[in-house]
Amino acid sequence: MQHRSLPIQVKEYYNQMTASYLENYGDVIQAFRPSDTEKLLDYVGRSAGLNWKLKVLDLGCGVGGPAIHFAKRWNVQIDAVTISDVQFNEAQKKVEIAQLAENISLYVGDYHHLENLTIQDNFYDVVLFLESLGHSNDVVLAIKNACKKLKVGGVLYIKDFYKRVVNNTSEQQKIDAAIDNIDKYYCYNTLSLEQLKTTLLLNNFTIEFIKTFDFVDDIQVRKKFEQANNIDIFEGKPEFYPADWLEIKCIKNIS
Repeated sequence: MQHRSLPIQVKEYYNQMTASYLENYGDVIQAFRPSDTEKLLDYVGRSAGLNWKLKVLDLGCGVGGPAIHFAKRWNVQIDAVTISDVQFNEAQKKVEIAQLAENISLYVGDYHHLENLTIQDNFYDVVLFLESLGHSNDVVLAIKNACKKLKVGGVLYIKDFYKRVVNNTSEQQKIDAAIDNIDKYYCYNTLSLEQLKTTLLLNNFTIEFIKTFDFVDDIQVRKKFEQANNIDIFEGKPEFYPADWLEIKCIKNIS
C-alpha cells in the first residue's frame, strides 16, 4: 500500500523547506506556472470567478503570495490557512508590508479540521485549493470542510495534478514509480482524478469544468528547486510527465 503523508508531516516539511521555496519560487510557491507569476494569479483569479469584495477562503495559502495578489487585484476579503508556523510568520510579514491587514486574515491550522479555527460555515463566495489539496491524507474530509464553508452557489476551485492512468502495464509501472518519488520528496499524496470527481459529486457540487491550463509551464524554477535540494524524481532516467495538471471549478448546490 502506498505511503500517505500525514498533516503533521506536511507541517514539518514546510517548516523545514520554506526558506528554500522562498529562495527558488519567491512568494508564489506553485510548481506549475508561467514565468510571470502575476499572469498566473490573474489567470487563477479569473478562472475561480474572483470579483470585487468577494469573501475568499484560501486553504493551504503558503506564504501568502496569492492572497496578497488577489486582495490587491480584486479587493477581496481573504481568510488564508496554512499548517506551517514558518509559512504563517512569513505571510504575516508580507501582509504587513503590503498594508493589507484589513483584507487578509491568516490562520495556522489543518484544513481537515477547520472547526478548530474561527472560520464561519456557509460564509464564503470562493474556496481555493492551489496546489494544496494533494497534501491531504483524507480528500473526502477536506472537500466536506470546503463545502461546509461555502455559501450555496459558491465556487470551489482546485489547481493540482493527477496521476496518469494508461493501459500499458510497463508504462503504468514507470508512472507509478515517478509518482511515488514525487510524493516522497514533496510530502504529497498525488490525487486520483476519478476519485476526486466522485467525492465532489457526493458532496453536492456541480462540476462546471475540468481543463488544462491556457499557459505554458516554465519548468526551470522547478528544476532549480530540485537541483538545490537533490531531488531526482526519475532516478537518472529520461524525464516524462507522469501526471496531468488540471484546474477544476465546482459550484455548491442547495442541500
